[in-house]
Amino acid sequence: MDGPATQTRIAPDPRSERGRLARLRAIVERARLGVGQLSDQELLELLQLYRFATSRIAWHETRQGNAALLADARNLARAAHALLYRGIDRPREGWLRRTAQFFLVEVPRTVRAEWRLIAIGLAVVYGLAALAYVAVLRDLELAYSLLDPDMVAHEIRQLEETKAGEPFRGNFTFGIGESAQTAAMIMFHNMQVGVLFFAAALVPPIFLMILGTNSLMLGTYTAVASHWDQGAEISSILWCHGTLEIQAIVLAGVAGFMLIRGFLAPGPYTRRHAILRESSRAWRILAAVFPMLFCAGLIEGFVSPHLGLTARLSVAVVSGLLMILWLGFAGREQPAH
Repeated sequence: MDGPATQTRIAPDPRSERGRLARLRAIVERARLGVGQLSDQELLELLQLYRFATSRIAWHETRQGNAALLADARNLARAAHALLYRGIDRPREGWLRRTAQFFLVEVPRTVRAEWRLIAIGLAVVYGLAALAYVAVLRDLELAYSLLDPDMVAHEIRQLEETKAGEPFRGNFTFGIGESAQTAAMIMFHNMQVGVLFFAAALVPPIFLMILGTNSLMLGTYTAVASHWDQGAEISSILWCHGTLEIQAIVLAGVAGFMLIRGFLAPGPYTRRHAILRESSRAWRILAAVFPMLFCAGLIEGFVSPHLGLTARLSVAVVSGLLMILWLGFAGREQPAH
C-alpha cells in the first residue's frame, strides 16, 4: 500500500485552475499600458483565459465553491474585461467629423421632428405682431397700450427728428468703428435672451407672457414708424438680423416645452426616463439656437446699421434661405436605389 500523502507543496499545473488564473494575472500585469503591449499569442491567451475566468466564477457561485478562488477569478476577470473593452464606446471618428455629423444631421433632424411645436410658436409670434401692426396702423394711440409708453414716445421723438429724405435708423446709429464692441454686446445679450426663453418655457404662462410682449413690440414698433413712412426702412433693419434671431428665440422656447412635455406626457416611460429622453432632444434644438444668435449678433453689429435698404433685404433673404436649407433639408435620408 502507498504511504501517507507527502506534505511537499507541488507547483500548480498550468492546466489547473490556479495555473490558468496565474497565467491570466501575468498577462494582465504585462498589459497595464494596453493590449498593444501583448504579442499575438498573448492576446489570444488573454481572450481564452478571460472566458475561462468568467466560467469559473459561475461555477463557484452556483456550487458554493472555493471562496478564495472565486475572489481571485472575479478580480482577474474584471481586470481582463477592462483591458479588452477599453474604449469600446469611444467614437472612431475625429472630433471634426463628429461635430459635422451633429450639426448637419442630428440637429436638423430633431428640429424637423418638432415642427408642430415650432409652427405653434411661430404662429403666436407673427400672429400677435401682425395684429399689433394693423391695430396701431389704424390708430396710433393704441401704441401706448401695446408697448411701453416711454419706448413709444422715444421712437416718435426719433422719427420727428429724422430729416426729410433721411432713412430712419431708430437706435442703430452707432458708427462702424463701434461695430465690433457693439456686436459682442449684442451677441452676449442674445445668448442671455435665448437662455431666458428656454427657462421661461418651463413655466408656460410666463413664457407666453414674454413671447407675447416681444411679438406686440415687434408689430407696434414697425407700425409707429409706418405713420412717418419709415416702415420699410425700420423693417429692413429689424429683419436683416431678425430673420435668424426671432426664429432662434422660438426654438429656445420649444426646447423648454419639450422638457415640460416629458413631465406631463411621459407615455410608456417613467417621468424621470421621459425627461432624460426629452432633454437629449432639447439639447439638439438648443444647439441650433446659439450659432443662429451668434450670426444674428454679427449681422446686427456690422450690417443692419450701416448698409442700405437693398443690401439689408438681401442679407435677410440669404440668411433665411441658408437657415431653411440647413434646418429643413440637411441630414435627410438618401432614397434607396
